[in-house]
Amino acid sequence: MNKNNLNIAFAWLAGLALAGIIILFVSHTEPQPDTKPNATQSVFSLLSASTRSTRTDTFCALAVGPDNSCLGKSQALCSKDLEMAQIAWQYFENNYNPETGLYNAADKYPSTTMWDTGSALAATIAAHDFGIIDDKTFDERIRTMFKTLNSMELFNKEAPNKVYHTIKGEMVDYRNQPTPDGIGVSTLDLARLISWLNTLSCMHPKYAYPAQQVIKRWDMTRLISKGQMYGLYRDPVSKNISVVQEGRLGYEQYAGKIFRELGYDQRVSAVYDNEYRETINIYDVPIAYDRRDPRDLGAYNYVVTESYAMDAIENGIDAENRPLLDNIYKVQKRRWEETGIVTAVSEDNIDQKPYFLYNTIFTAGLPWNTTTDKGVRYDNLKTTSIKAAMSMALLYPDDPYSKELAYTISSAYDPERGWYSGIYESGGGYNKAITANTNGIIMSLLLYKKYGEFAPVCKRCQRSLKMDVSTPQTCDVCTTE
Repeated sequence: MNKNNLNIAFAWLAGLALAGIIILFVSHTEPQPDTKPNATQSVFSLLSASTRSTRTDTFCALAVGPDNSCLGKSQALCSKDLEMAQIAWQYFENNYNPETGLYNAADKYPSTTMWDTGSALAATIAAHDFGIIDDKTFDERIRTMFKTLNSMELFNKEAPNKVYHTIKGEMVDYRNQPTPDGIGVSTLDLARLISWLNTLSCMHPKYAYPAQQVIKRWDMTRLISKGQMYGLYRDPVSKNISVVQEGRLGYEQYAGKIFRELGYDQRVSAVYDNEYRETINIYDVPIAYDRRDPRDLGAYNYVVTESYAMDAIENGIDAENRPLLDNIYKVQKRRWEETGIVTAVSEDNIDQKPYFLYNTIFTAGLPWNTTTDKGVRYDNLKTTSIKAAMSMALLYPDDPYSKELAYTISSAYDPERGWYSGIYESGGGYNKAITANTNGIIMSLLLYKKYGEFAPVCKRCQRSLKMDVSTPQTCDVCTTE
């Protein structure tokens, strides 16, 4: 072997030795098998491995309800409260119509008004908040109701008819018979629905837009005018439409404040101290009433508990309505003290003819008058109203008379059907008429107990309904025939 060949051989041997040393070093510094990347891992997984340990399931965090801390610290309901709510909700379970999302105004009778739809909406909101129904049931019922409210035929293409069939969703009369032309519009009823659309939008902001769309369908041109509310009435014979002023002291202010919050001029209707107010002393308690003559305008002023209680829990108590509400409570307490009759009066369905009565503190010039809307007296059918008794008991919980009220009506229910409307004062037993309004008001009273006055709370949350009322809509057929 010559010298050149010898040098080449040594070079090869040196290279092989160096390679062996490198291989030996690498084998001792490789990752252990349990930390070595698997051959099937994707490039994306290798790139994201450093962040995987800190990732959370974002849908769990995103799919929760809104932050309702602005509603304030809620007051816990006791077991009796929840039992009352369960009984009231049973009415709505029995009277729900999945075809339309509407609830019957009276037990098993497939008819409703916008007033009773507002009461049913209040009950649905409360039932969800109390955990009686779950999220899915709540959403299904609310969305189905909205579908109907946003598509139902309107009276004269202006606003909802006074009455609708709850299964078919069509306009009907008070006998629940189809009326293709409708019978008219109650603006007071619309206010009741708006109040609870506002609370729904406040507690569940995802429904604010569909709630606005419901109201935007309505042409309010003839319904709100000169600071007051007006209703529409179709004469069943001539078919002509009349525009009539609507609302008397009490209910008028309850509804007027609701429209005022939407931006409408309600300088007369939203104020108790207006030109139509008068005062009468009953048991030495000053009671405000409306002096407008029913012989001229065809509508009585019924001084009852319901309008003042609803104004308090929905619109809020202020310097103007506080003394009026106090006197409504005080005069009924005074009658109990003087006569021994547990007194809580309001308008109610009853379970016998004439089937609906106004049991009043004052109307048509008479104290403690029980009458029909035509002025026919039925003093033998006076009742202790369940919704009125519960309203006063919750608004004045520290007064001894409230305990008497709560005790008196505590068993006035059917656990399978809901709360009765009342108890006959004369010893005639329970007034077993069962309605959406009574049971809806009970649910709303318990929601008030938990959160407080609804409209002020929603304003604090900045979640009140916002409507542009500067340019009212124009319907297709608005002229009075």
